Amino acid sequence: MGHIRIKNLSFKYTDAIFTDLNLNIDDSWKLGLIGRNGRGKTTFLKLLLNQLEYEGQIDTSVTFKYFPAYPEHQQYGTVEEMLLERNPTIEPWRIYKEFSLIGLDTALLYRDFDTLSGGEQVRVLLVELFLEDHSFALIDEPTNNLDIEGRKVVQRYLDKKKGYILVSHDRQFLDHTVEYILAINKNNIELIKGNLKTWETEKAHADQLTQEKNDTLKKEIKRLDQVSKSLKSWGASRENSSKDSFDKARAAKLMKRSKAVVKRNEKKIEEKQALIDNVEKIETIQLDVDIVRKQVLSLRNFSILMDGKPLFKPITVTLLPSEILFIIGENGVGKSTLFNFIQHPEQYDIVGEYETHLPEKTSVVDQKYVYQDDYNQWFQHLPQPQKEKFLHLLYQLGVDKKKFTARQTEGWSDGEKKKVLIAHSLIQQNSLLMWDEVTNYLDFYVVDQLIDMLANARPTMIAIDHNAHFVETLASKTVQLVRDEGIGI
Repeated sequence: MGHIRIKNLSFKYTDAIFTDLNLNIDDSWKLGLIGRNGRGKTTFLKLLLNQLEYEGQIDTSVTFKYFPAYPEHQQYGTVEEMLLERNPTIEPWRIYKEFSLIGLDTALLYRDFDTLSGGEQVRVLLVELFLEDHSFALIDEPTNNLDIEGRKVVQRYLDKKKGYILVSHDRQFLDHTVEYILAINKNNIELIKGNLKTWETEKAHADQLTQEKNDTLKKEIKRLDQVSKSLKSWGASRENSSKDSFDKARAAKLMKRSKAVVKRNEKKIEEKQALIDNVEKIETIQLDVDIVRKQVLSLRNFSILMDGKPLFKPITVTLLPSEILFIIGENGVGKSTLFNFIQHPEQYDIVGEYETHLPEKTSVVDQKYVYQDDYNQWFQHLPQPQKEKFLHLLYQLGVDKKKFTARQTEGWSDGEKKKVLIAHSLIQQNSLLMWDEVTNYLDFYVVDQLIDMLANARPTMIAIDHNAHFVETLASKTVQLVRDEGIGI
């Protein structure tokens, strides 16, 4: 039986990420690694892969394999060539077996990897993790390019496997794919047996006990503070009021004793305050909405033409004020193409009828990262009130204030970069939100924040998202795209 033993592991970039971490992991475990964006989940995987320098020891009897390990553009002629060259000890029949288990057509083996859809690429790279015996998979956010059905397929595939660490922010996916949880919490790291629901139940109970303890600690801090202030005031008054040398000496002696008591109390206060800051603080975000007054979108027997052929079967849908519309469908069916059409209809050939009335105050967040390297240039051009609102939104979304002054997202997690986009989209009043897969990379807390924000404000919104909980909670209506002979984009 293999093992992963971590002893006194410490690592930091500028601030400490891990300090004296001790952990034993069995190579048969299905372990979910969770934590807020920027807490160090991907860093932990890189440490296991020995890609970063650290203090302490990592002793293991397994070979780690990381997902996603995308090849260079046109690096290999075919998918089969890529898998055999990168895994030289395996026989081709292992590839065919794993393709069958994950629901991939073996015909894909003879295509260039770059020609596969995003969902197909994800499944090919997941297959590669389990081609060799005695390897231990490190799976970093596999659901980001998968539609809801694709997530179910991968979920069933992982159900047949053992021996991996899985990073994901998809609650339903985690609940069906892990048997242990390693949680990077605010002030500690904990390992429990069970799935995400088990951890959430235990965390909620622990948070309740912590809050009750915090209330008691706050009362004790207040009492100690009042005692200290009274002693200081009393000693000072006695020392200054008496003219008798004996009384002054006695007061000075008592003053010295009172200062010692004050010092002890201040130390107790400092220790107790350190215990208080242990529960995740989730801020409520207020969305500034300018309600539209008329229909935003109407599609009747509509489809987009690609090479003269309909991209998807005809759809009919309308979007009225304060409705939230989700565009759903499998990977490659044309969801993002329809999303772009709504913004720029003049760029497409279509069949059917359409009307679009996009308001001037429309906020768009797409899948691509904008400002991912340096947001200083556009930040400096914001009016001061918007700068302050932007930074406050980042704080509400859980970004460490120390990162605000850097003005560069280099070294930020993908989730933190996504928060920059979200905060930028919310600094102005909006009449229409257009969000394409906004929950990708975001931790559970932020997804819940966005759900609460949108549920309370009920803006007019068009969205694509593969987080089933996000869609089911918010959708006023959905329109499903179904492939119609043509190839999807």
